[in-house]
Amino acid sequence: MGLSDLNFLFRFLPVFLLLYILCPLRYRNGLLLIASLIFCGLGSVKGMAVLLGSLTVNYILLRVMDLKSSSFWRRTFLSLAVFFQAALLSYYKFAASALPPGISFYTFTLLSADFDIYHKREMPARSWLEFGAYTAMFPKLISGPITKYHDTIHQFRRSETSGKRVEYGLSLLIAGLSFKVLIADTLGILWHDIQTVGFESISTPLAWMGAAAYSVQLLFDFQGYSLMALGLGYMLGFELPKNFDHPYRSGSISEYYRRWHISLGQWFRDYLYIPLGGSRMGSLRTAFNLLTVWIVTGIWHGVTPNFLLWGLILGFFIILEKFCLGSFLSRHTLLSHLYVWFLIPLTWVIFAITDLRSLGFYFSRLFPFWGGGIAVNAGDWLRYGKTYICFFLAALAVSLPAADRLWIKYWHTLPAKGLLFALFWVCVYRIVNGLHNPFMYFSF
Repeated sequence: MGLSDLNFLFRFLPVFLLLYILCPLRYRNGLLLIASLIFCGLGSVKGMAVLLGSLTVNYILLRVMDLKSSSFWRRTFLSLAVFFQAALLSYYKFAASALPPGISFYTFTLLSADFDIYHKREMPARSWLEFGAYTAMFPKLISGPITKYHDTIHQFRRSETSGKRVEYGLSLLIAGLSFKVLIADTLGILWHDIQTVGFESISTPLAWMGAAAYSVQLLFDFQGYSLMALGLGYMLGFELPKNFDHPYRSGSISEYYRRWHISLGQWFRDYLYIPLGGSRMGSLRTAFNLLTVWIVTGIWHGVTPNFLLWGLILGFFIILEKFCLGSFLSRHTLLSHLYVWFLIPLTWVIFAITDLRSLGFYFSRLFPFWGGGIAVNAGDWLRYGKTYICFFLAALAVSLPAADRLWIKYWHTLPAKGLLFALFWVCVYRIVNGLHNPFMYFSF
């Protein structure tokens, strides 16, 4: 079950919200944990068992570690906790036939608790229920945002809600659902059609249109999920971290990934890049640290070679920007944006196509002068363009700075509520008619 499923929207969520609002504050963590386990179990009973076992083992190790004053024993139990989580994630990533729902995300949530409690940035959770609610909270369970323990755990001790928070949270949920169903899923049809036709049978303009379609689809799919998670968090009295900040407004690849999947980037910065030495140990070590982070980022997303290639390429450009291109890009605003809009879709193509031979075919269409492609179906991009141009324009419109200003100013007004009401039922209509796909990051 996902956040955009009708069973979730019309059965699970209304019942849970009613119980949560009526529930006394001191029992809410228990109710949230039970609901989150049910939410996970409805998708995969085995996945629920893995989640329950993972958070329980981690909780026990952390409690024992906190009782120890010796640095040796604290390091030992930290190592055990980290090894357990890393081994579990690696097993399901590399050896198992199916990935338990959300394991990539809640593993990092648990590792944050391990490191923060070891370094005494925050005290351990006051109970297993509190720790379980922090780990398994269903709005962020499947695809984040990834919460850092020291920024989040205190919210589980005062999760008060209100009518205004429910109203704003519901608005965010509908906005996120609209991003997902109306923009991402529609442009996903174009990318699916290109895959069905075959990469060797598309023209160069359609290949570029496909790269743009996948890039926009991934953005609005994942941003849509994140908005829905933030909205659900508001309804329940939590403030989850913002996960997207208009990445296509960036002037460099580095800036793009400071705006894209922000919670993952900050996690790698705080728990991998800085502990490795960050940028404090000279240029060569800085380059090594950046490349390490991006190799791990690639592997975190998937085990096929294209993900490693994707991470290596992004690491290369981020290192290049840090030591060579950065000052040039900052002085030439237009060129910097064109550079991002050119490179990012190409990297998303590498991310999307897991088979390297098929990836080579696609690049031979993108760049036919390399000698691998031939001119075929010259007018195919016009047919698809007429169908999808409105959805590209809609994606552009809601990404403009003016859209943010209009949202902040008018989200609570009656016309805005009427528009959100209409968008919600259009989304429901499309879901009922099968014009809807699972969130893309479920597979990571």
